[in-house]
Amino acid sequence: MQIPGDVLAAIRERAETDGPRLVLTGPRMEPKLYQRVNEVLEAVGGRWTSRAGAHVFPVDAADAIAPVLATGHVVTLREKQQQAQYFPTPAAVVQRLVDLASLQPDMLVLEPSAGSGAIAHTVAKQGAVVDCIEQDPGYAATLTDTGCARTLTVADFLTVPPQPVYDRVVMNPPFTRGADMEHVQHALRFLKPDGLLVSVMSWTVAEYGRNTAAFRALVETRGGTVEAVGAGAFRESGTDVPTVIVTIPAARPADAAPTVWPTREPAVQEEPEFREPMEILNEIRSNLTEALAIFDSMAADLALPVSVAEQQTAQVVELLAPREEQQLAFDLDATA
Repeated sequence: MQIPGDVLAAIRERAETDGPRLVLTGPRMEPKLYQRVNEVLEAVGGRWTSRAGAHVFPVDAADAIAPVLATGHVVTLREKQQQAQYFPTPAAVVQRLVDLASLQPDMLVLEPSAGSGAIAHTVAKQGAVVDCIEQDPGYAATLTDTGCARTLTVADFLTVPPQPVYDRVVMNPPFTRGADMEHVQHALRFLKPDGLLVSVMSWTVAEYGRNTAAFRALVETRGGTVEAVGAGAFRESGTDVPTVIVTIPAARPADAAPTVWPTREPAVQEEPEFREPMEILNEIRSNLTEALAIFDSMAADLALPVSVAEQQTAQVVELLAPREEQQLAFDLDATA
């Protein structure tokens, strides 16, 4: 959104930063102005903390507000949800991810592109230790509020150098233009040799094509599994995009079964009702009679005399005169 002038002026003139801390100096702000200033600061990751007496950011506060001061624009958390295709993972899907991950207490788990921490929070409740990576400072601050992560790295996940120290990676990456495949392949590099990755992915990966062939081969080589997520599972998060859950081991297990890719269920078609033979026969007779009448009409039209002008440009073909009477009859009492 375009930041109103009075809000931008308040931040520019009254914000003092010290590392991750930002203090609004001067006399107490009028409440409505403060609310609007606070909305902007929260959008870039600032959270008021009474203990610190300041807005605290997950990154350097000066770096966080620099784009705001330079452009006069900010994307609020609400706008991010609408524009950036951020769809929080519903509780039922999170639980399925956790079940497939077979988490054990004290396992070290990574959640990349963690958003506001729907997955990380549930993983931590299972007794696992969670590290999170999130690019957006606003979401990173929300994630910090939950207190579920041991560490939080504010960065683009694809730029983070892999460290193969994690027992599990549990994730719901962005889907746009095959980004989910790129994120999952990068995430596999963070696993221990006996580790396991579980990820929500777009249904697109279940369909063989030029863009998915290499990824599908990777899943099959590792002995991965793929299951469809129920239709409408993400509706509460604002989307109906069809999804699957892909599970990929760091190394192929000795007892791995061939990967089975889900397919879309065909539309259910109602069984045709059986009709009486006499009804079918009468319909056929009616259709044939109608067809013969049409042919007779066409023959009559074609047999009409052709004008001199038409004779000079067209070749006339003599046709048989229409039949005077045609009748289609069926002997229904005849026996073979």
